[in-house]
Amino acid sequence: MFPSVRPVLASLLSLVLPAASLFAASLTARVESPNGAPRILVNGQPVRARMFFGAPGSSALPIGPDWQKIDFDFTAADSADTGTMHFRFGHGAGDVYLDQVQVTEVGQKSDVIPLCDFEGGQGDFDRDWTSWPQGAANTVGKITVESQAGAENGSGLHVKLTAPPDGQWPDFHLYHRPVLHFAEGHHYHVQLWAKAVPARSLFVEFYQPGQPFVHLGGPADPFPDQIKMAAKVGVHFITFPIGLPWPKPGETENFTSEDAACHTVLAADPRALLIPRIPMNPPAWWREAHPDEVMQWENGRRDAMVPASPLYRHDAAERLTALVKHLEEKFGDHMAGYHPVGQNTGEWFYEDTWKQPLNGYAPADLREWRKWLRAHYHDDEALRHAWNDTGVSFDTASVPTPAARHAAPAGIFRDPKTGQALIDWAEFQQQSMADCVCEIAHAARQASAGKKLVLFFYGYLHEFGTVGNGPATSGHYALRRVLDCPDIDIVCSPISYSDRGLGGSAPSMSAAESVALAGKMWLNEDDTHTYLATGTPPGYRDHVTTLEATNAELTRNVAQESLRNFATWWMDLGATGWFRDRGMWRQMAKLKALDDAMLQPPTPFRPEIAAVIDAPSMWRVAPGGQAVTGPCVTEARSRLGRVGAPYGQYLLDDVAAGKVHAKLYVFLNAWNLSTAQRHQLRDATRGSVCVWCYAPGYFDNGTPSLAAMQDLTGFHLRALGDVKAWITPVAGNPATLHQPFGLQHTVSPLFALDGHAEDILYTYPDGSGAVAFRKRDDGQGASLFVGAPGLTSELLRFAAHRAGVHLYTETDCNVYANGPFVAIHATQNSNLQLNVGKAGPVTDVLTGQTVGQGPVVSLPVLHGDTRVLKIGP
Repeated sequence: MFPSVRPVLASLLSLVLPAASLFAASLTARVESPNGAPRILVNGQPVRARMFFGAPGSSALPIGPDWQKIDFDFTAADSADTGTMHFRFGHGAGDVYLDQVQVTEVGQKSDVIPLCDFEGGQGDFDRDWTSWPQGAANTVGKITVESQAGAENGSGLHVKLTAPPDGQWPDFHLYHRPVLHFAEGHHYHVQLWAKAVPARSLFVEFYQPGQPFVHLGGPADPFPDQIKMAAKVGVHFITFPIGLPWPKPGETENFTSEDAACHTVLAADPRALLIPRIPMNPPAWWREAHPDEVMQWENGRRDAMVPASPLYRHDAAERLTALVKHLEEKFGDHMAGYHPVGQNTGEWFYEDTWKQPLNGYAPADLREWRKWLRAHYHDDEALRHAWNDTGVSFDTASVPTPAARHAAPAGIFRDPKTGQALIDWAEFQQQSMADCVCEIAHAARQASAGKKLVLFFYGYLHEFGTVGNGPATSGHYALRRVLDCPDIDIVCSPISYSDRGLGGSAPSMSAAESVALAGKMWLNEDDTHTYLATGTPPGYRDHVTTLEATNAELTRNVAQESLRNFATWWMDLGATGWFRDRGMWRQMAKLKALDDAMLQPPTPFRPEIAAVIDAPSMWRVAPGGQAVTGPCVTEARSRLGRVGAPYGQYLLDDVAAGKVHAKLYVFLNAWNLSTAQRHQLRDATRGSVCVWCYAPGYFDNGTPSLAAMQDLTGFHLRALGDVKAWITPVAGNPATLHQPFGLQHTVSPLFALDGHAEDILYTYPDGSGAVAFRKRDDGQGASLFVGAPGLTSELLRFAAHRAGVHLYTETDCNVYANGPFVAIHATQNSNLQLNVGKAGPVTDVLTGQTVGQGPVVSLPVLHGDTRVLKIGP
């Protein structure tokens, strides 16, 4: 889902601060959260949490159906005796032809790569060149030397690219065997001929192979340019990938490439505040030395490390400690923080979460699983009772079989009578990943003497609702453990890959407002596929083609982040210059006024609508459960975004604890609650309207119970049989609802209203009540039961009206608001009637122009327009 190499953008300090105040030898950078409004403080001063993420790379070279000569020069960033030249072609079927490749050191008589014209046939390629991946893993590329395929009708290299059968493009590239010699600071000239049918971008880069590969050069590295553009508008936080030296026992650490990466950033911006992204996956030698600690899948594949392994955690923490101490000693006056990354694409969800084979079959998994069971159940009898298995014990308990884990005999949820072991395994995997994150975070905190930011990817609670093997396959559903960890300042994810295009709401993947309640800051990684973006990483389907459209999305994103007290980095994901346009950075500079206003004084985000998610309920979702969790948990955010009022994203336990005060609570998956939690929720939401989605309260502390559902919602409910989960509005309903929704197939379980309920709004195909609204028995609030999976913006607007929520618009529009500010992102062409709620001038923050007088202003907007407004003088 998320790319494995993520060049990141550096996030800025929001205020323009004197250089001396930012760069003291004892520089500190931490998050504080006065009144629940998290801010980054650098040397005690609040700063804009705006950053840039990038990495050394090369500009794309456009090639078309006619032969063209490509020439460029580069200066080697490092010395290498085993250098290599890489060609990449992006994703997409077609034909690429290369000829007359030559690399020369400027001013020298000898060639690094003598003229390679392939006139010797296939042997010329096989002698000096090869490709990756090899064998069956190469599903896309075929390389041949063909006569009369060259630039002058001689021989040439033909690369034929076909779409992979599974749609997953590998990092296919051809490269020169690693025997090339480069000297740091020396200049090199590259020339070759190329063409492509159809037209595409060609990527040419030089590397020194290693852990990690060191980028030596290529055509016009866009990384320094983007750092300079960011610095010019006051963005000095830069995040970028480095390596983690992990030598064999007895070998000496070598920090040369890590130092070089820091020097590269500082050369472009001497005021840069560095947040390196540090890979925590162990090297091959470690995995070979400790095979029991290496992950194993049901199909026998071995890779990466077992997050539950104490040995891995210890060694990884030790290596991270050494690196952080080195960087603090050498660059301490510029080090703002550390971002350890690991597992799938560095985002701390289990490798291959999105694929069918399941992990968990390494010896370390079994060992730590049995330890966990002992701590969880205390004695064999309790384990036997929970699992309904008289023969199991702590010494014999096994990881559930792949067949059991893939099966879903009870439908959407695991049956606790026969599947408690599966539910326990899901909980174990979540806690193991979260505890691994916390242990590594502690190492970073201690090594930086508690003075620097510690960042982690985690908590994609909404995004993993669509995982085919069940959400818990990810390991991200133990967010509370991470929020309770004192060693983490910032929790982050990419902006959701659903609903991020023009007209979309760009939702958070997580319970971001609960992150703020825990005193931490949420960060959106903004890898928007700008008009300059290349390749087909996640998000590419929302590619825009103009600077204007790019800025509409970026402005929407930063405005939302400012109003919700989020951090962000703009991410040059392809390392090809996605943000290499001053027009984008001018837009970032204009948004400084909004950021500054939210910093001084800090303004907590307290929306009237709360979207509530329960992580433990997701442990119970079986494979195929995405039929429900997709619309209820993942897609619901786009419907909430278009209601016409801002909403926040919270954990259910925060609501139960009385920490969330809203007029409308939307409980997306309150499916497994204890008696105490049900009563806490009823108390905490008294006086408000609660929307209960799909199967509210279905599990009474693990046991299915219709009585518990009634206790929670106030509705008498019954289970439906063979009925499609598709619902349509009742004719003449008092809410004037029009849109049917749900699923055009059956799901189990499915619930309907039992008997009469006031205001039935929707029915199932058999006429059973599917959606109904009623006031609570105590008269303090109301409930809206929604039986089919999913929601619509019009149904949510109906609930918002009943709850007394202030709606800025009565039509679909993405709205973000806090304090005197409101930002909108248009979902359609319209003459938008915006109700700002009070009289007074309404000013465009970006232009300074008055757009009207409140309480209602008329805004002509086109699909994808973004406006940022201030209400009042």
